[in-house]
Amino acid sequence: MATQTGKMPVSRLIREQRTELPIPSTPLDGKTVLITGANTGLGLEAARHCVRLNAANVIITTRTAAKGEVAKEEILKPNPDSKTNISVYTVNYSSFASVKAFADKVIAEVPKLDIVILNAGISATNWNVTEDGWEEVLQVNVLSTAYISLLLLPKIRQSYEASSALMPTLVIVTSDTHYWARFKQRQYASEKMGILNAMNDKKISLNVDKYFMSKLLEVYFLRELAKWIDANYKGDVVVTGVNPGLCHSELIREGVITNIIAGTFKWIMARTAEVGSRNYLWAATAGRKAHGQYVGSCEVQKPAVVVTSEEGQKLGVKVYEEILEALSALDDRVRVFSQ
Repeated sequence: MATQTGKMPVSRLIREQRTELPIPSTPLDGKTVLITGANTGLGLEAARHCVRLNAANVIITTRTAAKGEVAKEEILKPNPDSKTNISVYTVNYSSFASVKAFADKVIAEVPKLDIVILNAGISATNWNVTEDGWEEVLQVNVLSTAYISLLLLPKIRQSYEASSALMPTLVIVTSDTHYWARFKQRQYASEKMGILNAMNDKKISLNVDKYFMSKLLEVYFLRELAKWIDANYKGDVVVTGVNPGLCHSELIREGVITNIIAGTFKWIMARTAEVGSRNYLWAATAGRKAHGQYVGSCEVQKPAVVVTSEEGQKLGVKVYEEILEALSALDDRVRVFSQ
């Protein structure tokens, strides 16, 4: 059990990295699981677990269909005789139009969604602006993740069955780096600019902290979304955030974490992608105890103090409202999620 301090000193990070995580064992018979960014690393390993656990359907997303077909073969290698149907969809989180097209396609074509694991994300130190006018890390990790969450949530709710042992669940992949976010953008919360626009301002947010901040904003978002679900869906859906820990993955090779944690420490302490992905399955099958919570090392943990403090709770509401405002300008369907 991790020390529930709301902080992540190096001593805790080392302890957690050495924690032995249980191999997922909850059967997924008859379930449909969607995993974004599943062509490599953690997403691919999570898909393999779903196949091993006998999911009826596993939907994976990649940026290109070709990468998806290669990933499909890799997922099935450990279980070549599996009866799990694997489908490949394409989506580019750097484009709201692509996200909308993807979500609409899933809503139209997929009969039900029992588990959705939003794993896709990026970590980059360069300042890149998307075609939609947002800094790319902010758009991919926060806005597009939130957009997909909100568009697919009604479909996920349709999978609720009172007799089922598994709750329909939305898992948002976040990170323990949210503990280290400096969050200087909070000073703009009460100003016209707001937090998101401050995050989108190069003069304010061009630093390594932008990745940490994106993960903090995800935690804020999922906590507020959980409140909306309780009020409007009567708890029929679980939404949770999961930290896979420091892992050998494509994300780390993009640079941010490597710049913060010495390369030697990474290679000594990092989990394999398979071990990290165990957190995904734990969160996806934990049920109500994980609802609105932050999960790490296969347990519910206390998020950063800047999330749980009185100030943090107010900031969480503000972040959620700003995300809803930005996305409502793109899609009227998002407006219903306003609190």
